[in-house]
Amino acid sequence: MLSLSSTPEAILLNVWHHLLGDLPTLIALAQTCRRLRELSQRDDAIWQSACFVAGFGRPLRRGPPSVPEMSYRRLAGLVVQHASVCEIRSCTKANACYADHYARWPYIRTRPLHYNQPLDFHPLYFYLHFSQPHGSSGQSRQPAQPHTPTPSPSPSPPPPAIHDSVSILLTQLPTFPESRYAQYGPLCCHPNASCAFATFPPVDRLEFENLEGDIFMVVENPDGCTVLDVNRALAELIPFDDQHLEFALGHYQELAFTSGMSLTQFADIISRDRGFLDDHEYPFLQHILRHF
Repeated sequence: MLSLSSTPEAILLNVWHHLLGDLPTLIALAQTCRRLRELSQRDDAIWQSACFVAGFGRPLRRGPPSVPEMSYRRLAGLVVQHASVCEIRSCTKANACYADHYARWPYIRTRPLHYNQPLDFHPLYFYLHFSQPHGSSGQSRQPAQPHTPTPSPSPSPPPPAIHDSVSILLTQLPTFPESRYAQYGPLCCHPNASCAFATFPPVDRLEFENLEGDIFMVVENPDGCTVLDVNRALAELIPFDDQHLEFALGHYQELAFTSGMSLTQFADIISRDRGFLDDHEYPFLQHILRHF
């Protein structure tokens, strides 16, 4: 009788590739015996393929080039673990709308961006960055319904021309401790939503144009642009002005007051939570501590 210890490696790899996209099953399979564990640890590319077919990429990490990127094996474990505790369905089921497309994907790589290439933006791109209707102020924010992608890889309806900077700012700010798994605050604490590819099919470069047709932002990731990559690029465009500073200050003060702490104490606690990539910086926080 053939056992796992004596099964040819080619057969084991064939079994592995049949399970691509089912990250919980692959992680369980890798823990079945020592041989499968060693096989899964030998080459991170097999985990990259597994994450890709599940619709997840690896966001670029902030910091010096000397800091190593997270392995795809580790990323797969984080995605599975987070799905068991997060209460946000659009995070735990981030790629449900594209599951059939990825299951039929003929090859496992990103596409280069071509002019007029049909792309669908992920629903989270719209939900996180356009929740404020154009023309309304930050004090009267009204959430809109997230964009629903078309049922096949075809062009999405034209997105709003102007991103909502207050909505983007909220994705960078903390939330109440008891709401950690029920709200996007910050986005980088939710690996499933963060690592979802920003488009279908995934691409390694995205260019964003303003109303005049000029490119105002370029997002690049050789492994495929993710929602977090786009989110962080948009966050870098948030102006350092009174409107956004006062909004952030009010947000931090409310959280500190509710937690029964001083603003300094609260800032010290949240500064230790830097997201799953361990690289997040909370906007305006250091400036607020120095001047308020």
